[in-house]
Amino acid sequence: MRFSNLLVESEGTVGKHSSTTAFIKHTEDQGGRSSNYDLCYSKTGVEPINPKRKAEVTVGKDFQRIATAEVVNRLLREASDTVTKFLTVEGPIEQANLAFTFKGCLEDLWEHRRLREDNWGDLLNILQAVLAQVEFEQLSCSQKLGIKKVVSEYLCKAGVTDADSEEALDVLSDAGFDPWRGISGKPQE
Repeated sequence: MRFSNLLVESEGTVGKHSSTTAFIKHTEDQGGRSSNYDLCYSKTGVEPINPKRKAEVTVGKDFQRIATAEVVNRLLREASDTVTKFLTVEGPIEQANLAFTFKGCLEDLWEHRRLREDNWGDLLNILQAVLAQVEFEQLSCSQKLGIKKVVSEYLCKAGVTDADSEEALDVLSDAGFDPWRGISGKPQE
């Protein structure tokens, strides 16, 4: 706080009162809000101002981000394991069940696509589009291998680049899939 001696006005001039000393507070120097008071929230209610409160909110957001990333990693492991099992299964019913489990993993991953880069989300979208156009019971061995390669070498990668996306599209095309059928409007054969 800033204090000054009491000023008195006499006959149009301002001067110090010499007989008594008093202090007054200059509140206009402090601006709109006193800096002596901490708020747990800003005026808009978006960002905390109090350092202790801000730390608690940051820890909560970090924990949520870590937990969500762990869910994504678990789903990626589950998808990879399912595709690996998919290669060894011979019966059409077991093959279809594993394919639907894999498709469910991809749908769950799609809900968390904003955690990763755009190329990863695009690759996930293309995989879902490819699986939407096939009958799981009739997948060939080369198609199963193509799906496994795309999942293990590209989707489970830490970062998917443009080149990775192009290579994954080539793998799917070479396996006998038409990754662009969903947007090209071609009738199914």
